[in-house]
Amino acid sequence: MVITGASGGMAIACAQLAKLSGATVIGTTTKPDHDEALSKLGYDHIVHSTDPQLPAHVRELTHGLGADAVWDCVGGNDFFQLSLACTRLGGTVIVLGTPTDQGSRLELDALALIGQQVKIASVRGATLRDQQLCLELLAAGKITPIIDRAYPLEEAAEAHAYLESHRQRGKVLLLP
Repeated sequence: MVITGASGGMAIACAQLAKLSGATVIGTTTKPDHDEALSKLGYDHIVHSTDPQLPAHVRELTHGLGADAVWDCVGGNDFFQLSLACTRLGGTVIVLGTPTDQGSRLELDALALIGQQVKIASVRGATLRDQQLCLELLAAGKITPIIDRAYPLEEAAEAHAYLESHRQRGKVLLLP
């Protein structure tokens, strides 16, 4: 499985859940200086999103097949195309996010889609049952939220600037 935006809080949570199900997890990052920290967070492999050979690296790591699933936590057309390029025949791409600065349109080559037999899904939000399952996993110590920084509410502008810098590893919290 490939998870884009490996440093983000959602991606880290996805990686933990994927590991619980027995998946080998490949994380993508645009920040090579995060490789070691991300490996400690449970990713089996880290690849760099800016590397034009990324799909080939994913195929190497998956014995020539491509990923069974790609969970795109970054969003946008560039990462959607990257996700499709990393997915095996009959695999699944799940779109979990969209960057607000790029718009929400995704391009899709119908012939490539048919030829690759890729399934595309999205997630709007968690159901109450999903939330209960996460709380049970948290209580059992099977998942651990990664908190990068916490800011008092009156420093919300600084917290937002930090998020925009894309330097975080995990969640950034605002405290009341």
